[in-house]
Order: sequence, then structure tokens, then C-alpha cells
Amino acid sequence: MTLGDAYRQLDQDAHNYADAGKVIRLRSRRRTRRALAAGSIAALVVVGGVAVQQRLSRPPAVTATVASPAIDPPAETPTVVSPVIDPPAAARSLPPGKVGARGVLVYAACQYGCPTYLVLADGRQYELDERIVDLSLSPDGRWLGHHTENGYELRDLLGGTAEEIPAPQDRKPNSVLAPWAWSADSRLLLLGDHVDGDVSTYLELDLATGTTTGPALPSGQEPVGILPSGDLLLLDESQYRKRPLTRVTLTRGDHAVTLTSDAGALADTDHGLSIQVSGDRVFTLAYAEQATTVLEFDTTGKLVTRTQLPPDEYPVGPVPGGYAVTRIPQDQKNGRQRLESLTPSGRRLLFDLLGEAAVVLPGAARH
Repeated sequence: MTLGDAYRQLDQDAHNYADAGKVIRLRSRRRTRRALAAGSIAALVVVGGVAVQQRLSRPPAVTATVASPAIDPPAETPTVVSPVIDPPAAARSLPPGKVGARGVLVYAACQYGCPTYLVLADGRQYELDERIVDLSLSPDGRWLGHHTENGYELRDLLGGTAEEIPAPQDRKPNSVLAPWAWSADSRLLLLGDHVDGDVSTYLELDLATGTTTGPALPSGQEPVGILPSGDLLLLDESQYRKRPLTRVTLTRGDHAVTLTSDAGALADTDHGLSIQVSGDRVFTLAYAEQATTVLEFDTTGKLVTRTQLPPDEYPVGPVPGGYAVTRIPQDQKNGRQRLESLTPSGRRLLFDLLGEAAVVLPGAARH
């Protein structure tokens, strides 16, 4: 399978990952309870057009406490990284302690068998021991995370601390604690303890206080994003069975948010629903024949922008000020891959990489 094939498969299955690098492990993943409901993870419409109107409560019980880092980061090296990224001639492992710069990219030069590298804002690259599919960067690039055997670890690249969030004691066999959603300001991280996407427990980490709590969710509701207020944006999992979909209703506190597509189906027999949240913006994908369109909404459900992608481009996810797409060359072995951001003023180059590279951008999570 080529990288282009992997992106096409991700586009077909719409597994709601914010980073394109994770396509290499998502080809056949299905959520158990969603398969029972719809045969794939796809449709997200409120039954009967009625959204669950229940504000989330955050119980005071603390399930874990990590060191309380300051939100304001220590002094760091200015950003001078070049958009042209190639593997270093001599690889160095990421040293312990603080490295003094934020992470801007995690990548591997190929899908299988290539080392994984962390690129810092000052242009330095370090080799990581973890597989690329196990890694996540916070939206601001300060925190590097990966799941462990006993939970999830976050490393502060600026402050030098490393803390592990323990997994629930009653977790299911073979479950993995992984990022489900980041807040755009990198203060909150929602983690899901899951087996192949089937979540048994959600944990919310507040990096300002160092505390982890279990948000009380209405039955059958999945959090798909964290809004600037700290509220979770929810979808009703019972609605995966409906196809095709051109309208999806989500729940924001005690308000319903309806997203309507005029550019194709948000989910059909060949495509699952993709919902990604960044600050006060909600992104979805619409499908019509061979065209994929990125739709951007505000948190009231108002359509802000629509961008139809050319055949050689694939959606990646939200980035500051825009939405990232990747352009795959026909000759992936010898060509270059371009990661660009779609912004109100046009396109902006993020990174130029080897044609077969797999990437993780800051803010990468399940949603």
C-alpha cells in the first residue's frame, strides 16, 4: 500500500484522527458498538432531530494528580525551523530534561521501518524510541505525549518534567489510554481508555492544576472536542446507523449545534463522519462523487468556509489559523509531499517532506 492509498483509505473510513500519520494503522479499525449500530464508524445524527440537552458536570473527585506546571512557559529558543524537512544525517536521541524549544512536527520518512523524529521550533531533530502512531504533540507544541503500559505520559519540552497519568484501575484487557481531544490553548487534554476505539473511560487532564478527573457524560454520548469555555462538544453514538447524512446535530452544554452540508454527504455507505474541533471552529468533510470538501463551521452551526480539495490532496486536520491538507506526489518514492494550511487569505506551506513520510502535527488526537 502506498501513502496515497493509505490517505484514500482514511478518507473512506473517516476515523476522526487529527493527524495524517496515523493512517498507517487505521485501515481496518472499527468500533465494536458502532459496528453493531451501523457497520462502520460513520453516521452521527440525533435520533428524531432532538439533541440531548444536558450540561456536563465535572465531579470534584480527583482520579490522579500530576505536578502542577505553570501555563506560562519558560524561556525558549525562537522559531527558526525551515519548512523543508529531511532526516538528519546523524541521529541523536531525545535527551532527558528540558530541550528549550517547542515541538512543531513528529514524522517518519516512510510508513514502515523508518525511525521517528521530533522536529523542534529551532530546527533541531531528535530520534524518538516510540512508534509514530503512539505519539502526540499539544497544539502549542510544549507537551510531547505517548501511551505507556500503565497509562499515558506527557513530557514538558520546555520545563523538563515528565508525568504519567495512570490508567483506570478497572480497565479492560488490551486497552490503551490515548488522546481524544486537546483544547486549542493546550490547557485541557481529554484521554480515552479504549480498545480499538471502543472507550470504557474518559479522563480529563487540566495542565494548569495538574489534576485529572472523569467527566460525567450522558449515556451514549461521545466527546468530539473541547470548546474555549472548557465545555465538551458531544455527539450521540446511537445515530451511526443512518445513511446518507447531510445534517448532523451535536450538543454544546444545553444547546444543540446543527451542521448542514451543501457540498455532499457528511457520511454515506463509503465514508464515515469526521468531526474535528479547534477553538471556536468545527470542521467536517463532505463527499460528492470523487470530490472531498472541507467544511468549517462556528460553534452555533453557521457555515464559515468550504474548500473542495483536488484529487491529489487529502485532509489532515485543524492547525492554528486554518486547516491542514497534504499533497501527495505521483512518484511517492522519489517525490516530495507538501503539507499546507488552508487559511482565509489562501494557502500557506507548513512542511515539505519526503513523498512517503508519515506525520503527526501539533494537536493530534482522536478528534
